[in-house]
Amino acid sequence: MRGAWAVCKREFAGYFTTPVGYLVVGTFAVITGLGFAASFLFYAKVSAAPSEYAYSGVPDFEETLLSPFLVFAGMVIMFIGPLVTMRLLAEEKNRGTMELLFTHPLRDRDIVFGKYLAALGMLIVMIAVLSVHLGIVAHFVVVEPAVLAFGLLTVFLMGAAFMSLGLFVSSMTSSQVTAGTMAFALWLVSYIIGSLGEDMPTANPAPETWPETLRAAVAFLYGLLRALVQELPLDAHAQEMAQGVFEPKDIAYYVLFTAFFLFLTFRALDSRKWRA
Repeated sequence: MRGAWAVCKREFAGYFTTPVGYLVVGTFAVITGLGFAASFLFYAKVSAAPSEYAYSGVPDFEETLLSPFLVFAGMVIMFIGPLVTMRLLAEEKNRGTMELLFTHPLRDRDIVFGKYLAALGMLIVMIAVLSVHLGIVAHFVVVEPAVLAFGLLTVFLMGAAFMSLGLFVSSMTSSQVTAGTMAFALWLVSYIIGSLGEDMPTANPAPETWPETLRAAVAFLYGLLRALVQELPLDAHAQEMAQGVFEPKDIAYYVLFTAFFLFLTFRALDSRKWRA
């Protein structure tokens, strides 16, 4: 994996030899900082007078503030993430240095994993910024350290999954702008579909006058579609995880999502052999 590490170091350093790295980290720090301050102040007001906000008592901290804030932080990463991923492979194609990479003693896996690790490096920098906010939480509120650590893991898994999607999109085009726009659009569409899916009724949409066999088939397909729409968005599996609730299916979702798009990136690089 020496080749992958060499690619990673080169790519990660490239973020901070240009304004991109500073822009991404600075934007993330400002947005999450404002969001954290607003959330913390609101929770303080609710805790002081819960009856004024329709609460019978002091609301649960993890459910009311911590989980929504961590999911919000993950959404911010996906909002600015295209700035990180758009240059990974698209820039190499645009500059004509992609073939130069292939002429070096580098395998496809070195290139893919090296680029992906560089994106994860940027993600870890943002997680470090987020840990400052959680450190403030730990200072003022009694929260289990394991819950805070699992919350950071949740944001990391969300970001890692999105970075794999962005890397794949970057492998499909030679334009950084196109790669960034497509990655953002795919995330936005999945988010909108997931939001709409929450309002999808559970009842069978087939008319009662239809034959029972046809109604059963429609019910099955509709249930499958509804489950897919609700489970597909990247934030759908983070709500409970951010509260420290461990569910293997949620971890598996992010791992499989990441592996799937890394696999597609390998196939995209293999396509150059088909054209050769």
